[in-house]
Formats: sequence, C-alpha cells, structure tokens
Amino acid sequence: MTQNHNFAMFATLCVGLVCQGIASEVRQEKASPLDVRGDEQSRLNLSLPDGGLKPVVGVHNIQVFRSSRSQPDLTDQDGWTYAHHQDLAAWKGRLYAAWAMTPKDEDIQPYKLVYATTTDGFHWSAPADLFPRENAWPIRFYFYRAANDRMLTFCAGKTGDGNVKEGMKTVMLVREIGADHQLGKVYTLVEPQPDQPAFYKTAADPGFVAACDEAVGNNLLLEQQDYGRFLGKRRMPWHGDASIKIPGDFQFGKAFCFYHRKDGSLVGLSKMGFATLSEDAGKTWSKPVQSETLIAGPGKIWGQRTADGRFALAYNPDRDKRFPLVVVAGDDGIEFKDMRVIHGEVPAIRYPGRYKSAGAQYMRGIAEWADDGTFADKQAMWLIYSMHKEDIWVSRVPLPITADETTFPSIDFAKELPGGIISGWNVYGPRWAPVSVVDEKAGHCLELRDADPFDYARAVRCFPASPSVRVELSLGVAQTDARLEIEVCDAAGHRPIRVALVENGKIQATDDANTVDIGEYKPGVAVKIVLESRASDRFAVQIDSGEMRAFAVAEKDCESFERLSLRTGEWRGCGGGAEVNASLDMQRAKPAVFQVHSVAVRPLP
Repeated sequence: MTQNHNFAMFATLCVGLVCQGIASEVRQEKASPLDVRGDEQSRLNLSLPDGGLKPVVGVHNIQVFRSSRSQPDLTDQDGWTYAHHQDLAAWKGRLYAAWAMTPKDEDIQPYKLVYATTTDGFHWSAPADLFPRENAWPIRFYFYRAANDRMLTFCAGKTGDGNVKEGMKTVMLVREIGADHQLGKVYTLVEPQPDQPAFYKTAADPGFVAACDEAVGNNLLLEQQDYGRFLGKRRMPWHGDASIKIPGDFQFGKAFCFYHRKDGSLVGLSKMGFATLSEDAGKTWSKPVQSETLIAGPGKIWGQRTADGRFALAYNPDRDKRFPLVVVAGDDGIEFKDMRVIHGEVPAIRYPGRYKSAGAQYMRGIAEWADDGTFADKQAMWLIYSMHKEDIWVSRVPLPITADETTFPSIDFAKELPGGIISGWNVYGPRWAPVSVVDEKAGHCLELRDADPFDYARAVRCFPASPSVRVELSLGVAQTDARLEIEVCDAAGHRPIRVALVENGKIQATDDANTVDIGEYKPGVAVKIVLESRASDRFAVQIDSGEMRAFAVAEKDCESFERLSLRTGEWRGCGGGAEVNASLDMQRAKPAVFQVHSVAVRPLP
C-alpha cells in the first residue's frame, strides 16, 4: 500500500470525525515534537551564500522558470517578474509545479496562477494558466489526490480589487486535473457566493463530487491556509492565542505543513519554527512551541517522510534571512541531524519589488496527499521554492540523504549517459545556463553551457576530507571570450586553490592576492589541468605537459580539502539587489560552452 493510500485512509477518518461533530480539542505539550542536533547552527556564517556549510552530496538545483521583462516569449509570455507561492505534486507520470505571478510586486494585482509539468524533473514545460486569471488568487497549497484517484487543484477566489491580503481569501475554488492532464471546469469548494463559480455539489460527475467532499473534510489539507481560515470552527484552537504570539507579523499558524512520525504521531510545522503534535489522528493538538534547536524564520519549513523510510526537514536556518536552504535528516521524525545545504547560491535580485527577500524560500515538497506514486524517479526527495520571489526552482535530493562523500571520484564522462541525473555531482543549473551530460563528436562529456547574463552554471564534486589532494581535469572549450573558474574548497566553502580560464584566452592562477598567467587555451583543443597540494599554504598547477608551478593559496588556514568546483562566472558572494537594465536581461545568442571529459581526484601519498 502506498504512502498516499495510507494518507487517504487517514483523510477518510478525519471526514468521519467531522461528520460526527467531534470538535478539535486542546492538549498541553511542554517539549517540542522534534529536536535538531549538531553544531552546524552555531557555525552558520550568513555572510556566505551557503552559510559556510557543506552541501548534501549529489543535489541537483534545476530552474523551472526564469523571469525576464525583455524576453517574455522565453518566460511567461507577459514579462511578469514576481513569481512565488509555489507547490508540487506527482500525477500520472509527471511532476506538477504551480505558482503565482504578478507584474512586479507581492499582493499587487493583477494575479495569475500558472503551472508547468515534467516527465523527468529536468525539462519543464512553459507555464500555462492553472485557473482563469479574472477570479484566481494564490493560496498555500494547490493539489490533492483523493482516495478515488482524482487529482484536484485549488486556488483562492478573487473577492476584491486593490491590494490583496490573506484575510481576504475566504473563497476556495477547485477543478480537476484529468488522467489525460486536461483541466476540468472550475467550481467553488469553500464559501460559495453569487459572484463565484457554481458550488461543487452541482457538478454532474459523482466521482468529482466525492473527491471534493473528501478534500473539504480533510482538516490537515485546509489547515495549511494561514490560521486555518478555510476550516472555520474546525481549525486548531491555538490560532490567535496571545500566549504564543511573537512580535511581528509571523505568529503561529502561517503556512503549515504536516508529516507522520515513525511512532504514528502527527507533527505540524508553521512559519517561525512553531511545532505542534497530535497523537490522536488530528483530533487534539499540543500547544505550539518554538523549538530551541529548530531555528527557522518566515521563509517556511517543510517536513516529510522520504521514500527510503527516513525523515527530512528543509528550511532557512535563520529567523530573518531566507538563505541558505538546508536540510536535516533523521530516522524517526523526532531527532534530526547533519545540517547540509540544498541550495547555497544567492544571485542578485534582478527586479526588486514589494516584499521581495533574497534567497531560496517558501519550500514545499510533494505532500502525502499530492502523490499518486507514478513519477518514475522514486530515489529522490523533490522540493520546489522561489528564488527572491522572481524565479522558480526545484531540487532533486537523492536518497538516502548523504551528509558526506566517502569515495574519491575517477570519472570518464564518455561512459556516462546523456541527460538527466549526473550521479555524485552537485549541480546548479539555471534555465539559461544548464549543466548536463551531452553527446558530442568526441563522445559524452559534462557540459556547462552559459547564456545567462546575470547567472552562471556550476558543477561541484564532493570527496572525502583530505589534507592533501591531486585533481586531474581534461577540458574542451568552445570559445576564448568566456570564463570557467576551477576551485578546490574546504568544508566551509573557502577557496584556497583557484585556477581560471578567462575571457582573453589565458589560463590564470591566484597566487595569494595576485593573479598570474600560467598558460593559454584554444577553441576546440583539449586542455589538461593538474592541481596538487600537500600543505595548507601552497599548491601547484600543471597545464598539459608543462612544468608544475607552485603558488601561495588564496585563503589560508584551510586544514583539508573536500570538494572541486567548476563555475562559468566569478564568485559573487550573496548577490545584491540593484535592479538590472531589462534590455540586458536577455539570453545570449552565443552561449559559453565548457566540456569536461574526465575528472580524477585522489589524496597524495
């Protein structure tokens, strides 16, 4: 029996309880339902985009949607630059991503709610309207698969003009996503009104009505909306409780998610790290508390049981900033450890707007009630999030979640399969700067292709911590007017060893604070680079069959090396927020192309 079927049975039980008139009760709970262990939180450095933490081994960051005012034909057809409020589902062999958009600012109309699909997680369709624009506002969730195998999608019905506030979202609309991926007629699910679509009970399809009955009776589904507004008197009793309110606009009850612990108890998580527990299938809930060890802010938290039977929490580990996006994992849904980075890049905000915050935020995975089990890639946790509230990304987190690499790589990409997963590599792939294994004349290779004027492609290979290292790279280059930066980093992301193929056809090494020319490269001619270091303050470089030349490291006090980084742009830190010239925010006609034929990393004897 699938996890979704188990949840469908639980949802049916909830409906029965509601129909019997059993109201939600209060149960006291002093301790947090979960605990995050380890010293990573104390070592977090928010002057760095990845917080100075290690990455989860093998994560792929894939950009689903990139906004642009100058090339709407490549984006959303409108050139709108606010993209946020996203959700994810798996249905009939595809992943579904849905998100809300406005021309520029949060909660400033007009709104549209769009969606895209994929069969592999890497290649996404262009966004299309999920609901008619004239009556659709965003909510915290968009998908529900009922026990009768009907997939429903939702939004808030438009109830006014002017700026949108969460309290205005009192009407909930619904339509079906068919097994053929076609969208059905729009109905009102919650709070029918004369100026809204017909009430779902009037639909002629009894299967659709039954699915809607199940959804409207599922307390957990509707509790996800802020303060349980769609539930009325059925909502949790703690909303508005002055004893658990914190200063600011992020009190308990915003943007819930739920997961079942190994012991069967339900954990509810909302913004700012509030957690509550139910041991009776959602009938009563403990008083929400902010865990002393789960440090999270307004950028949401996502908790789930993963396909390998373990548990994961994804969040931004700060009360204010919305980067990096990290994960902690555990075996029972109570204790979590090994904080690692899922998304550690913070590019510049290209289009500043109302309430835009830097970083990967508002993450959601595939809820227990939003998965029919047919998506082919079952060995991963998938997350969706927005970057700065202007671009939409997903992350493929391989299972089991791996905190540290245990083997040194020796890879001939000629033997790797093109497209899809690049096993063992961490990938940062913007839509206009993808990273993939491709088939070219000389055979298969790892290609970093960059046509993005404000972002870059990046591939990282982790390896076991070692005080000494030898890295061998064989590269192919298509041009001499682009940049590839090659770095060997430590556990905190410091970059002591730096070599770059730069825009004038030169190969350069960073020698302490200086840049030194050490060779040349030509289009279509393979170049071999060897990097070695036996000490924390020196390293050596060999280009092709030339001499090994020694240099001082760019950053000292790095005790060991742990990863190799390849990047098609300069290191940028935590981006920035200056609005770009929209006329320059266009896909380059001629992308930069770098191809990696082989990589070998090993410790020196």
